[in-house]
Amino acid sequence: MRYDLDRLHGDDPAYAPGTFPVKQRLYWRASPSCIKMGYFKNAIPLPGKLGDGLDLERAAKARELTRELLRWVDAQDVPKVQPGSWLWLIGRYKSDDISPFQDVKDNTRESYLFPLKRWEEAIGQVEIAKTDFATIKRWQKAMEDKGRSTHYIKSMFTMLRIVAGYGVALQVPGAHSVKLILSEMRFRAPKSRTVSPTENQIEAIIAAADAAQDHPFALGLSLQWWLSLRAVDVRGQWLGRGKTLRWADGLTWDMVDLKAMTITKTPSKTERTSPDAMVWSLVSLPEIVTRLEAVPQDERVGPVVKMKNGKPYSRRHWTKRFEVHRAKADVPDDVWMMDTRAGAINHAKRAGASPIQLQHAANHADLSTTNRYIREREADANTVIQMRKR
Repeated sequence: MRYDLDRLHGDDPAYAPGTFPVKQRLYWRASPSCIKMGYFKNAIPLPGKLGDGLDLERAAKARELTRELLRWVDAQDVPKVQPGSWLWLIGRYKSDDISPFQDVKDNTRESYLFPLKRWEEAIGQVEIAKTDFATIKRWQKAMEDKGRSTHYIKSMFTMLRIVAGYGVALQVPGAHSVKLILSEMRFRAPKSRTVSPTENQIEAIIAAADAAQDHPFALGLSLQWWLSLRAVDVRGQWLGRGKTLRWADGLTWDMVDLKAMTITKTPSKTERTSPDAMVWSLVSLPEIVTRLEAVPQDERVGPVVKMKNGKPYSRRHWTKRFEVHRAKADVPDDVWMMDTRAGAINHAKRAGASPIQLQHAANHADLSTTNRYIREREADANTVIQMRKR
């Protein structure tokens, strides 16, 4: 919302803010930001018709309506954030320089914004000091009654616990009690995924992509599969919004050395805890080398995997391409893009890789993390039976 206040108060009789023509009439309408705040949406027709010599009268009416709008906006600006409320603490968590929110990775910070906004809308005016066990249970039940998934409920209360923890650090009255209550509560976790795509399924999807001339996607999925990489470490991701939008974390050509047949990259998720780069040899992956060499030399700058228009993929578009090629390959719908890494780890396990080799291939700091990717426990149990019988 931008209005010239000097002109608005009569310095320019022809100044007609917020107006737009429709056929022979001139209309006034509040700015989009004010409409979003709740101001009425209907456009208001101004007197007369265009070309009738009443331009100054219409301009005066437009200024009057705009001043009325600004008075309404001023009334909305009455401070509503009460210290000690959840809205106040969430605001501090997001904006304080000392907040742990500033220390997490950009993509993690982006993922936090959704649950934070939902909590602001739902409990913003509630005092932290008046938040007890019964209150929290009512919030949980309200989510369940709305049909929220177990993943949604667990992630929402995980976020609330993080915010309460910051309140403890700030010595906010009631925050310690809330954090203690949340630490004692148990929120049902969503069922673990059990689907693990096979090598044949991944190869079929890659073949479908090649048949559709979608070679960048075929290259990217091949890299995900054989290097056991997360999708974000191949296609990258877009962070921020508007003017702050930027691409990060993906594979770039300066990480690829075809002469030495290597790819050198620090996986995005562990770059702070394990800053040393991983080096993957491509000697055993001639099909990937061939795909990389097929890219013209003058295009080997910036992201390795990008769309035909030269821009990097978004997460949603990458997943959509997977779904399109999956359908063409007659691979079941329950095989998701996010299963690719688990499939690669299980494929390596079937090939005889040891637990520590699997952990290193997945670049996990802890073996327990790798174990969460193992999705063939039934097959393992039956194999053990056969081994014992032998």
